[in-house]
Amino acid sequence: MSRPLLGGIDIGGTKIAFAVAEPQGEVIARDAFSTERDQAPDMMIKKALDGLRQLVPGNRGELTAIGLSCPGPLDFDRGEFLAPPNMPASWRRFSIRSFVEAEMGLPAKVENDANAAAIGEHLYGAGRGYTDLVYLTISTGIGGGIIADGKLVHRWSEAGHITVEPHGVQCGCGARGCLEGSCSGTAIARRAQRYLQEGRVSKMTETRQTGDVTARSVIEGVVSGDELACQVWSETVNLMAIGIGGIVTVLAPQAVILGGGVAVGAGDLLLEPLRAALRQRVRIVEQPKLLTAGLGADSALYGALALGAEIAKH
Repeated sequence: MSRPLLGGIDIGGTKIAFAVAEPQGEVIARDAFSTERDQAPDMMIKKALDGLRQLVPGNRGELTAIGLSCPGPLDFDRGEFLAPPNMPASWRRFSIRSFVEAEMGLPAKVENDANAAAIGEHLYGAGRGYTDLVYLTISTGIGGGIIADGKLVHRWSEAGHITVEPHGVQCGCGARGCLEGSCSGTAIARRAQRYLQEGRVSKMTETRQTGDVTARSVIEGVVSGDELACQVWSETVNLMAIGIGGIVTVLAPQAVILGGGVAVGAGDLLLEPLRAALRQRVRIVEQPKLLTAGLGADSALYGALALGAEIAKH
C-alpha cells in the first residue's frame, strides 16, 4: 500500500513553487518555475500539477490532498481569484479550486498567500511556540495574516491596505497612502527614483539608470552609507512603524513576523530601526517580538502543505 502524501502549490507573480510532503509536513521533494505572465492561468496551474505528479513516483506515495496559496483577494466560497493587483488580468475570476480538483481528482483548499504564510510560520517557522501572532509579507506588495489562540483568523488578509499616509501616492487598490503603496519593495524603489529624478545625488546610479534602482539597490546603499538611500530607508521604516504600530495596538500579538523578499533580504537592517520606531509608537500594549520569517521564501509553501494536511484529515 502506497503511503499518503500531501501536495502544496504557492502561486506568486514572480514564480510558482510546489512541493510534496509527508502528512506531518516534512518536505520530501519540491520544484518551482517562473510565472509566465502572458500564459493563461489554467496553463500555469496545469504545469504545476504536472510537476507535482512527477515528484510523487520517485517518492513511492500517493497524493491525497492539495493546498493552494494564492495572491488575494479571493472568493473563498467559490475558490477563485477576484482581482489580484499583482497578477495579470487573465487571473480574475479563475476558479482555481475546481480546476485543481477536476484535474487531480483530489480535494483542494485555497487560502490567501499571506494567511498561508502565517500558518506556515506558526507551525514550522519563527512563530512556533506563539499562540498569537501577526505575519506580514513585505515584497512586491504587502499582505498579512493573524494567528489568534493558535488558529488562523480567516479572511483577514488586506493588512497592506491600511492607511499610513493620508495624502500619499495612489496604491494599486485605488486608495491613497496605503502601507503597500508606501512601504512595499515597489514603493521603496519608486521613492528612490523620484528623488533621483529631482536631481538628488546618489551612488545608487553609478552602475545603473535611475529607472533601474530597486529596493535591493536602496538596501545596498544603506549598507554603504549612501545618504539618499539612508533617507529613503528611514522614511520607509517610519511609515512602516505607523502601520505595524496600529495593528499591534489593536491586536496585541505576542510576535510580529516579517517575511517577503524585502524583509528577509534586509534582516537586522530593517528590524533594528523598526523596533526603535515601534517603541515610540506602541505604548499602551506590550511590545511584541519582532522577527524575520524562519522559513524565508518558503513560508507560504509550507502553509499550503498544512492546508493539504487539514483537508486530508476529513
